[in-house]
Amino acid sequence: MVNGFVCKDPKLVEANDFSFSGLHLAGNTSNALGSKVTPVSVSQILGLNTLGISLARLDYAPWGINPPHTHPRATEILTVLDGILLVGFVTSNPENRLFTKVLQKGD
Repeated sequence: MVNGFVCKDPKLVEANDFSFSGLHLAGNTSNALGSKVTPVSVSQILGLNTLGISLARLDYAPWGINPPHTHPRATEILTVLDGILLVGFVTSNPENRLFTKVLQKGD
């Protein structure tokens, strides 16, 4: 066990442990939040174990939201492929300062 995930026996590792298919598929946004997160982390790509890497596809309906959440000791990078997205984050204590920005396609 490393980082809470079982390490695969190196003799059993295969190419599929280093890839993920499906980010080209739009998520179903017909829910109360109007959004769908498709995560890709060590749960989906076993070869990411111990690397501290993950990514996600986020799909939004018009006026959809991704509720406030935290990423302790992690970084989030967004790329807008289509539309406009209001994003923001709050710094840690003691200031709890809010930063917001409107991202356009390509940002």
